[in-house]
Formats: sequence, structure tokens, C-alpha cells
Amino acid sequence: MQNIARTLQERNIVVVTLLCCIVFYVLSPRFLSVDNMSAISRQIVPIGLIMLGQFFVIVSGNIDLSLGMASVLFAVVLGVFFGLTGGVGIGLLAVIVASLAMGFVNGALVAKLRLPAFIVTLSTLFVAQGLSGLIISRGQQIFLMGGFFQWAGSEKLLGIYLSVWFLIALGGLAYVVYNHTRIGAAIIAIGNSEDNAKLAGINVDRVKIGVFMFSGLCSGFAGIMLSTRMGFVQPGLDGNGLLLDAIAAIIIGGTLIQGGRGTIGGALWGVAFIGIINNALNLLNVEDVWHQVFKGLVILAALGVNWLLWQSRQSEAH
Repeated sequence: MQNIARTLQERNIVVVTLLCCIVFYVLSPRFLSVDNMSAISRQIVPIGLIMLGQFFVIVSGNIDLSLGMASVLFAVVLGVFFGLTGGVGIGLLAVIVASLAMGFVNGALVAKLRLPAFIVTLSTLFVAQGLSGLIISRGQQIFLMGGFFQWAGSEKLLGIYLSVWFLIALGGLAYVVYNHTRIGAAIIAIGNSEDNAKLAGINVDRVKIGVFMFSGLCSGFAGIMLSTRMGFVQPGLDGNGLLLDAIAAIIIGGTLIQGGRGTIGGALWGVAFIGIINNALNLLNVEDVWHQVFKGLVILAALGVNWLLWQSRQSEAH
């Protein structure tokens, strides 16, 4: 029994998620249907991709506020190239190059000029928001139908959407890098103490730039998946909601906002938790104006349980 209790304490976000599933199932039996679970898995893909990039940035002791609106911008870029050429190859390449370039600029400004990541990425957020509005003007929509968008957005493998498999694959790669390579150890070391990391021989500037480039790339992937899921892009898409959900998932998953500690598994469970909350609120026909209120309260409750279980582990250790 002690082993079971200890396992539950170490996997507190899993326990909270399962409890929420039980409650939502009681309130609406449709919640645990296969179709609804499949819909949740598809909806969380852009959040999960942004989360993976943001996770490494936060563990390194920084934050990237631009990722949500950048994903919208990259969805727009893909849509524009598709509209101009009728194909997606050049558009996909443009998104990858642009997302890496954005990450490099953010990382270089933070690492080389020692500018605060909060200010740098807030500026990039506004730039991305402005550019997406300029590219698509006068309220027009760009529809993304057929071909690649139909395949990537609706095709399934073993009953699971391809976009979900992509998130799983990238999450697995991130897990290996974070837990089993020198790069992951360097990111954690920098998040704990840049000075100590430098004394240990870590090229702090290079690692920081690399982290921001990866986060930028993840926002590019999120933009691609967002476009395939929606089937169109238009002005006014809210990327900041994706960003806030991703950050909430990271914190709920046990990552320290100050940096230096976190787990990929916990953050991924956090994404699932956020997806479940979003879906349940829609399924229960909660008015949109109350969505953020209920989500905030549930997240606070989850964090409270997280903290209590952590305190319990600490007391057992002493």
C-alpha cells in the first residue's frame, strides 16, 4: 500500500486528470466516448507542440511569449503559399525556415545582448500579430482544402490521428534529448545557475540560442497542424490562448517557472489535462464568458493538489 501511495504522489497530475475524467463522465456520459476522446487528442496537438518548445525555454530559466501568435502567423504563411502555388511544399519549407529564424533572433537577443526574454518575446508577439494581419487583410479567409491538409488533418493510423502521432514522436524525441543527452543536462544546469553552468564549461549562449530556435520550430509545427485542423486561416485567430494553455500545462505538470526542474511526461499530462477541461466545458454547454473563469479555478485546484502532494513527499523525506 505504501508503494501505491508513493506512486500516486509522484504522478499527482495523472491522479488529478483521472479524477476530472470521472467527474465529467458523471456529468456527461458522452465525455468518455471514443469519438470525444479522439476529438480531444486532435484538439490538443497545437497546444502540445507549443508546450514542447516552451518547456525547454522555461527549464532554461526564460520564457517565450511569442509562440502562440507565431503559430498563427506560420499558419497564415502556409495558407498564402498554398493560395499562390496550389501546393504545400514551398509553404512548409518557408514555415520551417521562418520559425527557425524567429527563434534564432529571439535567442540571440537574449543570449548575446542580455535582453530580458519577457521583453524580447513580447515584442516578437506583437510583430507576429501585426504581420499575420497585414498578410491577410480586409477580413478575407484562405481555405485550405484537400490534398495535404485533408491527409494531415483527418487521416488516422491505428485509429489515431496522424497529427497526434506527430506530437507523440516529437514528445518522445524531446524526452530522450532532455533526459539522456548532454544538451538536456546543459539546459537544466543553465536553469539552475548560469554562472555554475559556465564554470562547468557549458557554452551558455549557444545553448540558449538553440533552445529558442527549437521553440520557434515548435511554433511552426503548431501553425502547420492548426491549419490542417481548421481548414482555413483568417484574421483575428487567437494564438495567445494556445500559449496560455501551453504554459498552464507546463506548470500543472510540475515544472518550476523559475527554471531548472521539470519533466516532459508531466508537461504532456498537463496538456491532456488542459484539453480535457476545454472539451468538458464545451460538452457541458458552459457559456464562453465563463470558460476562462472555470478553467482558471480548476487549474488552481489542480495546482493546490499538486502542492499538497509535494509537501507530503517532502515531509516523508525528512
